[in-house]
Amino acid sequence: MMNCLERKAGTDGIRVTFCITASLLESHLPFLELFHGLGHEFAAHGYFHTNMKKKSLDEQHRILSLSYSAFEKLKMQVYGFRCPYLSYNENTITALKESPFMWTSNNVVFWDGFKAGDTRSREHFRKLGLLYSTTSSENCISVPARIGKLIDIPITAPDDEMLLERCRIKDKAEIARIWKGVFSRIYSKGELFHLLFHPERFKLIEEPLREPVQEARCQSSPVWFPTLNELTVWWERRALAKWDVQEKNGSLLIRFNGPQEATLLMKSDSGARSGHICGLYSGAPSRQAGQWRIIETDDGWKHVVELSRRCSPDVERFLKEEGFITSRVEYPHRNALYIDGFESFDDSEKRMLLDIVDNSNFPLLRFWRWPHGAQSAFSISSDVDSIDLPDFFRRFINF
Repeated sequence: MMNCLERKAGTDGIRVTFCITASLLESHLPFLELFHGLGHEFAAHGYFHTNMKKKSLDEQHRILSLSYSAFEKLKMQVYGFRCPYLSYNENTITALKESPFMWTSNNVVFWDGFKAGDTRSREHFRKLGLLYSTTSSENCISVPARIGKLIDIPITAPDDEMLLERCRIKDKAEIARIWKGVFSRIYSKGELFHLLFHPERFKLIEEPLREPVQEARCQSSPVWFPTLNELTVWWERRALAKWDVQEKNGSLLIRFNGPQEATLLMKSDSGARSGHICGLYSGAPSRQAGQWRIIETDDGWKHVVELSRRCSPDVERFLKEEGFITSRVEYPHRNALYIDGFESFDDSEKRMLLDIVDNSNFPLLRFWRWPHGAQSAFSISSDVDSIDLPDFFRRFINF
């Protein structure tokens, strides 16, 4: 089933994260090593292709242990675990937090520019919503999130299965148009485009997949193409970075300590787009002083988001995760952005809060999501539960 993909695995220089059912590893090791030699990576996709949502906590611990051990036995590095059918429950998250795995990727962000066109398609999407954890792009931000020690990497939808099987869209040009449209929206917001495909459909989606890749490479601001392991490592490093703000004689000294490849931005109200990353943000002027990058400014307060003491702690946590400098104040400074309200705060309000911040007129400083000055990120992963025909039939024995 993967022979076509083997021949094309180096297409466009994109490295894929293959989430593979761990019981397949030993019997197909030479074949899989060909992919590793091309720079691709592997993650676990269950031990057998079983629905984790139907398993007890003890059973899920056992599945995770068996999956990790299968990779370890063959001296294959593995950092991530994706659930078969993208289906999980709270026991899955508990077990993953207690496992050696560093990341997971099961949650689907559905971009609403695409609509299911007929009754049959809409019914399929309704059923998918019961099986998957699906969220509208209007209610969440498509970037990695931390769940305890885990990094949770969202998946972009619609994927190949939704388009080809659920909505019966067979026209390659139409699939390419849909994916390019979704990428364009994600790029404009500076988020992650993470496309999932299944190897058995690769011949049908190879051409449509090339087009958003080419589109991404033609953007004025660069797009970063990480594997899911690389994305996780970056998100871990990013979490250790920090802003340091010191008040002295009524003014602020602002400095940053973080990865060398970190991108520091400053919001501008200028209409000129040259050098801008994601809307009106552009590179923040700074100078290096030892481990710190110093921001020279005549008024530090205008670079800070000030929060009312009524705001939920989750508001401050979110804005810090998004790279802003925040401060809790009783009374706002005259030249600072002040956020009041949000006594409670959940994921559905994140995009609205970002819009408030981004639409303000203040030159806010921000440690950007992606390294190397990239505006957006683009990752590709693939779920592999069968490599040859016998594998396909063995799936049903362990369902």
